[in-house]
Amino acid sequence: MSCELVLASLRDASSQDPLRIKAAVDQLKEWETEPGFYTILVNALTDYSVDVGIRWQSIVYFKNGVDRYWRKNAPNSIRDDEKVSIRATLIRTLEEPENKIAVQVAVSIAKAARMDVPREWPELLPALSEAVKSDNEIIKHRGLLYLHHTIKALASKRLAPDRRAFHDLSSNIIGYMLNLWHGNHQLLLADLAADILTNNGSGQQETSSSLLSLNKSMLSLKILRKLIIHGLKRPHEHNETMLFIEKSFEETRTLLQARKSVGPHLRDLFDKYIVLHLKIWADFLETHPYSFVNHIRPALTFICSLCFTDEGKGLLFQRFIIFCFNLLKGILVCHEYKPPKNLEDLGDEATLTAFKIKAQFFQAETVSEICRRLITDFLLMTSEDLELWDEDPEGFAFEETGDSWRYCWRPCCEAVFVTVFHEYREILAPLLVSMVQNSAAPVSPDNLPAILQKDAIYAAVGHAAFDLYDEVDFDSWLTSSLGQELNIKGSNYRIIRRRVCWLLGQWSGVKLSPGLRPTLYQLLLPLLTPEEDLVVRLAAAKSLKVVIDDFEFSVEELEPYLHQVFSLLFDILKEVNECDTKLNVLNVLSYFIERVGVAIRPVCSALLHYLPTLWEESSKHDMLRCAILTTLVFIVQGLGTVSEGLLPFLGPVLELSTDLNQDSHIYLLEDGLELWLTILHNTAKPSDVLINLLPRLPHLLESGTENLRTIVYIIQAYVLLCPGHVTDTIGPAVVSVANTMYPDLMDEGRLMMLRLTETWIKAGPPNTPQVLEPLLLTVLDAVHTGTDYPAIMSLHLSILSRLTLVSHQLFSQLCLALAAAEKSNHNDVAVKVLDVWLDKMGCVTAPERRKLLALALSSLLTTESPMVLDRVYMILLNVAEALNDVTRPDENGTMIDSLMAGQGDAVLDTDDIDYETEHDSRKRQVAMLDPVHTVVLKDYVQMQITQMSQQLGENYTAIIQNVDAETRDNLLEYVNL
Repeated sequence: MSCELVLASLRDASSQDPLRIKAAVDQLKEWETEPGFYTILVNALTDYSVDVGIRWQSIVYFKNGVDRYWRKNAPNSIRDDEKVSIRATLIRTLEEPENKIAVQVAVSIAKAARMDVPREWPELLPALSEAVKSDNEIIKHRGLLYLHHTIKALASKRLAPDRRAFHDLSSNIIGYMLNLWHGNHQLLLADLAADILTNNGSGQQETSSSLLSLNKSMLSLKILRKLIIHGLKRPHEHNETMLFIEKSFEETRTLLQARKSVGPHLRDLFDKYIVLHLKIWADFLETHPYSFVNHIRPALTFICSLCFTDEGKGLLFQRFIIFCFNLLKGILVCHEYKPPKNLEDLGDEATLTAFKIKAQFFQAETVSEICRRLITDFLLMTSEDLELWDEDPEGFAFEETGDSWRYCWRPCCEAVFVTVFHEYREILAPLLVSMVQNSAAPVSPDNLPAILQKDAIYAAVGHAAFDLYDEVDFDSWLTSSLGQELNIKGSNYRIIRRRVCWLLGQWSGVKLSPGLRPTLYQLLLPLLTPEEDLVVRLAAAKSLKVVIDDFEFSVEELEPYLHQVFSLLFDILKEVNECDTKLNVLNVLSYFIERVGVAIRPVCSALLHYLPTLWEESSKHDMLRCAILTTLVFIVQGLGTVSEGLLPFLGPVLELSTDLNQDSHIYLLEDGLELWLTILHNTAKPSDVLINLLPRLPHLLESGTENLRTIVYIIQAYVLLCPGHVTDTIGPAVVSVANTMYPDLMDEGRLMMLRLTETWIKAGPPNTPQVLEPLLLTVLDAVHTGTDYPAIMSLHLSILSRLTLVSHQLFSQLCLALAAAEKSNHNDVAVKVLDVWLDKMGCVTAPERRKLLALALSSLLTTESPMVLDRVYMILLNVAEALNDVTRPDENGTMIDSLMAGQGDAVLDTDDIDYETEHDSRKRQVAMLDPVHTVVLKDYVQMQITQMSQQLGENYTAIIQNVDAETRDNLLEYVNL
């Protein structure tokens, strides 16, 4: 590897020929672990005679190399002596002429500094500090750029020693940075003023000096933000910092005034600079709330005077207002500013100070004006909103979610209104009720301003629904006014119809009489028809979902409208074009199907015919396909065995969703597995489609534990559906994977595997134990060691009990296999297992399992085995205790086995569900054949004791006489000895 070869490869990597690019990338990848490679890269970077494209490639490869190989303990890490040379070269790049390359150099330096500063690279920060003092503007700007990225990287470190080091660094340089920012800021204002004079106040063009000053001011302020927020433990003890925060409010006002004269070339960057001030205040409040206490009043005065008075007219811009509102919301909801009810629990006196400042500022008149302005100015739909409605109704109807209030206009305005209203409900509730009453009467469809005002007031009432619970009689409002407004047509009145739809959804779960629910359906149905505006139809669909998402929802109430609602929703789904809109409508349909359950059967045939088409059309939209899978789950649940007719469509859907070789499986696998399981639960008999899917189960099981529960349930469903086929085909592979996974599983995963094993033994063909042998050996070994906690040990013993009841020879063969594996004696293994069994049986609490273990122990009484006879007293003790647990007197006083099917309090696996699927039916059939529910324990014990007495003769009498009196008396209550 020589410098010329590396440069040639970098040149090829920046070419337009795909073949040359691929060859170069492969060659560079081979070199990236060789000593000296990164030295060549940084040398190429600093050689300004080299083509810019090559230099760009060199810094990109170097930056990636720092990520991978700069850390000392990284594989193939860069040697220390090479790092020394590289660090010195990087500092010499402060005269880099290309800005895009300089940014990459800054990021690279920051990545290295995060690991090296201060120990291995103590000279970096002094060098950058000298650079920002330089008379050379390029060097000064690059110094600030490098320092910004370095400080940002150091501030991100979270270990305690690193935090202490950054605190020390911040304390040392923050004063200097404050002075540097102030100088750059003043220079910026001077340059802007000079531009205005030069252009005669036109503001049409800014000089390069203004742009450079703005960049330097921005970088200085970004550095200060990190130093103040992350570098100071108690900023209120740092006078210069507190003075900076205090003065920044006035400086921001000055910038807003200057903004009016800034031309378009500088406007975006200038806006970011203004907003950066607000970000500092917001971060300061969030990170150091107690230090911010002294700034609460200036901040509130700043926000309210600009946003809620005429002072801000012509000065503000949308992003600025969003950050103002976020800061206002942060002050109102700040937990540290809310004193406890008991002042003795007060953690910091600053809390009480902050509370008093807020109380003094937010007087009734101030709060009322804020609320009124929020409704009339900020919740009002704009001309841009109406244009979007007309041009892209689906885009307009899309709702931002999550943290969108932090950066999106309408969610932000709504969030701050809700916060203000909730904090001062007693003051604002009468005001809002009054506004509603004044706007209750319908307005002319031609009066757009009045319609927009009404829409904003209704929006406020919807957002404040919970806080207006005692103030608004929604039932009366619905029947008198809102219902009438839905009947008013006209292009402009669609705004009110949409808002009323949304309002019905907001209030239906807050305060609506159950008797009015059918009225709600009657009001919403006409708004879903094709004649209605699409945005209104989508709003009605969303409201319908909210209305039926209520614990008082009744299918019977919806049944008269069922066919019409489903048909109208389906029409919307076919009509909309955007993926997000289809996704939202499909979610409404899915929830609708889930809520009505089996009642959906008569009305969903059209959707079933459309879903294959939608599935094909959504081939590039994995999230839409996820929604289709969810809908199919609910459809299959609702249709039951009727869904078997869908298998020709569902089969390919499942194949794609569970194909680990397809990239889309990342999105579809979880929902695809859920659909697969639901189909199995609702299938009466195995089909070729389901059988053909079987071979992929071992690979899915092996793929990881993220979907382990569902995959195990699918295997269990197959075991019950077609036990012989599963056992003979995928059985060995599944058992091998499960046995390999078992030691690494958490307890919950082990329980699932053991339940599958037990079900397989219960439902499988005669050769099942041979197929399950690896897992059974694991179970036997676990019992042999006797260390598992009770729930797992209970399942281990249950599995061994079932094996023992099937055949004593199988149990003996397992003991032989385990003894051979551990190179021990067969009898020693069997004795240890039996001792653990008898010792741990008391920890088994479920009556069904106690009976199962007692049946298995009773079966051993007739084996004539010396190891059993040596422990016959403990066996009889455990059997007697199990008899006490499961035997109950019936209504006539006769002692019965309560676990017999159809007797006493016997509970089978599916007795706690509202309706029975085919899977539940199969579980019931298996349970009905289980010895636990078919064999009377006391009768079986009697039979075994009788046979044992015949086998042992006089020895039997000696054994019985040696049984302790309490156990003997207990047994005599159930059997004859």
